Amino acid sequence: MEVTESKTVPGSYQSAPRVDQDESGSWHIRGYAEARTLLLDDLEQAGFQAENVMKSGLDPVLHQRGEVHRQQRSAIAKFFTPSATMKRHQVMMEHLADDLADELAQAKRADLNDLSVRMAASVAAAVVGLDPTPGLIRRLDAMLHSPADLGRGPRRLWQLIAGKGQSLLFWWLDVRPAIAARRREPEDDVISYMLSKGKNGGAILAECVVYGAAGMATTQEFISVVLWHCLQRSEFKDLMLTAAVEERYDFLHEVLRLEPVIATLKRRTLEVTTLMSEGTAYTIPAGSVLTFHIYDINVDGLVLKQDPLQLDPGREIERGVSRSLVGFGAGPHRCAGEFIALAETDVFVRRLLALPGLRIESGPSVARNDAIGGYEVRKMLIAVD
Repeated sequence: MEVTESKTVPGSYQSAPRVDQDESGSWHIRGYAEARTLLLDDLEQAGFQAENVMKSGLDPVLHQRGEVHRQQRSAIAKFFTPSATMKRHQVMMEHLADDLADELAQAKRADLNDLSVRMAASVAAAVVGLDPTPGLIRRLDAMLHSPADLGRGPRRLWQLIAGKGQSLLFWWLDVRPAIAARRREPEDDVISYMLSKGKNGGAILAECVVYGAAGMATTQEFISVVLWHCLQRSEFKDLMLTAAVEERYDFLHEVLRLEPVIATLKRRTLEVTTLMSEGTAYTIPAGSVLTFHIYDINVDGLVLKQDPLQLDPGREIERGVSRSLVGFGAGPHRCAGEFIALAETDVFVRRLLALPGLRIESGPSVARNDAIGGYEVRKMLIAVD
């Protein structure tokens, strides 16, 4: 693994083929053009516990495909647009950031993960239509840290019971009361929309898990790694405090490109697919599992001409290429909450950086979260003078 001074989170940069097939028949994609070509197709979700979701009979938008997915995604997307974020959520995010920053200023030190979890969970809950109580935040966090792969014997049984228990508590204490409240008085949120379409409690629960838990998990880590970069290098801190919003968002995209929160995406082909890579045609059979290695894709030297392993907020990007490459995914399943994640990270990080003498007092440590296939920044104690 090659690491530069700009890199904080250990990734999986490898010298490996852009396209290859392993002994099990699965395909591995590490080139940007190849990844984007495939992700733009209507592939089937194979990650994020897709098999368990299919067995459950639930059909959250993350695991849908085809026309059903396009219609549902289009309808729900209105809650995540830039204009919706500014009109409905900007003031709320600013108040949250102010409260958490004031709390840090009073206490003088705090674990950044505790602050970022509360920020991300509260924003996700507001968009979905849940009440962001301390209990909800604890339950979302517990569900996110349930093992993706269960053990064997008694350990497997215990993990299964614990995981189901957290889901039941989330349903009973959070989702069910929110549904009742929205039946009485609809709001402009995901739960109200799903009720208007006649969706049942199980379908609403599935979407709450996807948008609540998944949105919280990815954004809390992104907030942490962005602040980490800013406290390591003064030029990034100055940029976030003084630059125009467009420049700040370019920086956030660049951090996500180099430090993607989700390390791999998995899809399954539904028909025979021909993929071209540097003049070679690959025939991928129907039913094949595709693993997209985001760290490798996001440092592809064929699309990033200069120092792809360096964090460069001002780098020139070809027209039509996202500044974070596939940090937010691509195609039909591109991250719906992209703009909200950028906006709340921008608001919260700027508020923290404005505190006099903000510094890292100890840590952090970095671990892997198998539930989202990405990293976790932990034990990062921040302090103010």
